[in-house]
Amino acid sequence: MNAMFEKEPYDAVIVGAGAAGVGMAIALKDAGIERFIVLERLMVGASFGCWPEETRFITPSFPTNSVGMLDINAVALGSSPAHILGVEHPTGLDYAAYLNGVAKHYELPVREEVMVNGIVRKDGLFQLETSQGSLQAKNIVWAAGEFQFPKLNGFQGSQLCRHTALIPSYQEIEGDEIIVIGGYESGIDAAYHLSRRGKRVQLFDEGCPWASGSSDPSIALSTYSQERMRQPHFGKNVELIPNTPVTAVSEKDGQYLVTTADGHSVRSDVSPLLAGGFVGGHQLVAELFEQRGDGFPL
Repeated sequence: MNAMFEKEPYDAVIVGAGAAGVGMAIALKDAGIERFIVLERLMVGASFGCWPEETRFITPSFPTNSVGMLDINAVALGSSPAHILGVEHPTGLDYAAYLNGVAKHYELPVREEVMVNGIVRKDGLFQLETSQGSLQAKNIVWAAGEFQFPKLNGFQGSQLCRHTALIPSYQEIEGDEIIVIGGYESGIDAAYHLSRRGKRVQLFDEGCPWASGSSDPSIALSTYSQERMRQPHFGKNVELIPNTPVTAVSEKDGQYLVTTADGHSVRSDVSPLLAGGFVGGHQLVAELFEQRGDGFPL
């Protein structure tokens, strides 16, 4: 065992120190579980810190009111990002700061810059191999999230695109005409900020989430996004192209050719932006399911 880890098995190991990991760690502590540890491959709230500079939370933050309703973006009872940060729609960096503050307040046992490289189950315990040594645990909580695992291979030539999760700021996007592939929250967010700068945007989506009559947030756009789509610059500069899946992107002589399922093609002088979602957590999760066959603990 590495000196940074205890020799005896932990009751639980939480992988990931984002909103889910920090919130779960507080819950374990409130439940009286003391022998647990949180492993984070970067730093607390790292995924939020990697958001594009302009991106904001689509869910609004409000301080606790007189009837005890909590801030919807809070991960701990009695805390409120709105009260702490003084903003209604935090940036990614804002929220990372909130998570760091909460983790320090609760004195959570977080170990940063620890990469989990392998997990096996043996003799009723999970054996974890990490970049900082090995440890054992009775239970594992997988809270690694999705943002750091963008989907980059959804169609032929998708590697020629720039995924929105890998863009530090929309200010760095060059060109006057931009193609965005994907029309859910990330795609609308990109189109909003680009159109605000006077860029002309063509946005392709295989469905039509902006016209969904559902209140299910996994299907329909948030009210925050719908509100921003009604801004004059969005209507003027963004062309929404629904029910048109992109099947391929190719590049020749510095130009990009975007081909859709109906056989049409659109050219662009700059790399298209890909807002096609995420592949989820680490492959280790799938491997554990294969090993156990009966679900995940906790």
